[in-house]
This record gives sequence, structure tokens and C-alpha cells, in this order.
Amino acid sequence: MRGRTVRYHGAAFTRPMKDSVRENLFNILGSACKGSVGFDLFAGTGAITFETLSRGASHVTAVEQSRQAVDFLKRTADELDVQNKVRLIGGDSFRLADRLLAAPENDTPWIVFLSPPYAMWEDDTTLESLNRIIRTTLVNAPPGSVLVAETERRFDVKRLPDAPWDFREYGNVRLCFTEPALVCGMNF
Repeated sequence: MRGRTVRYHGAAFTRPMKDSVRENLFNILGSACKGSVGFDLFAGTGAITFETLSRGASHVTAVEQSRQAVDFLKRTADELDVQNKVRLIGGDSFRLADRLLAAPENDTPWIVFLSPPYAMWEDDTTLESLNRIIRTTLVNAPPGSVLVAETERRFDVKRLPDAPWDFREYGNVRLCFTEPALVCGMNF
């Protein structure tokens, strides 16, 4: 979809990831998107959803609680002619994540994005819900999967679940990357 833009609606109900941060994110992910299944659990404007498709994901499930944002996402998917590659769900990611991130039937790698409002990382209740999503991903994601969480730089990363994290900072933004451990399924 090179050269085609995702328009930002400008409404206060979402906070889009800065273009420069998004560019760095996808440069780091590199070819990991190709053929992957994406999950954008706080989709907002859909920029991450549509960029993931542009980088070669087979399809992306985008979850967004705001009805206004979901309507905008649908229009954007239609304009970009990718409606057959995007599953848009209007709802609460915390309630839907266990079902969406259940153990898959195949080994297609996942790219899971957690880019919620920054205040959710600071509230103990929503932080535990975010961490539950991270733990579910780490347990169920196929080999080669990547989870990316976006936080403010001042967030205490020691509050994230134990995992081999790679942290990258861009101004006030921190991107947190981890890959599920490779687990051998053989019994001895």
C-alpha cells in the first residue's frame, strides 16, 4: 500500500502513534510481518493495523472500543480496499483477548500490538489486565511471534511480566518488544 495514506480523523477519542515512532517500529520488525497474523488490540486510528498489512501480514484483527473509531476504521479499510484482510471488532480488548489469543490451530506467527492509552499502564487494575494479555500471548503465540507494547518512557518496565524484553525509546515513547520462548513439544 506504499504511498497510500491513512487519514487521522483528529478526534480526541484516540491517540495515534507518531509517524517517526511507527516508522522505527516497523523497521525493527522488518520481515516479521510477512505472512504473519496481526492483532492490534487498541486499534485507535488503525495506522498500526494498516501498516502491518502493508508490510505483508496475511490479515489483522483490530479491536477498538470507541464506536466512532470503529466506523472510521471501516471507512479506511474500504478506501484502502483491504476489508477482506481486516477483522474489525468493536469491543473491550480486556474481555476479548483470551479468546482472540487462544492457542492457534496452526503455527503462523503473530504480531501483537498493545498501544493503549498511556494511563492504563499506570492504573494497577488495567496494568494487571494488560499484563494478562502479555502472559497469554507469551504462552499461546506460535514460534516467530512478536509482541510490541507502547508505553510512556517514564513507565516502570519492571512492572511488566518477566520476559526477554528489548526496549527502544523515542522521545517520550518507549517501545517494548518480546518474543515468546521457543518450547519443544517433545516428551521424553
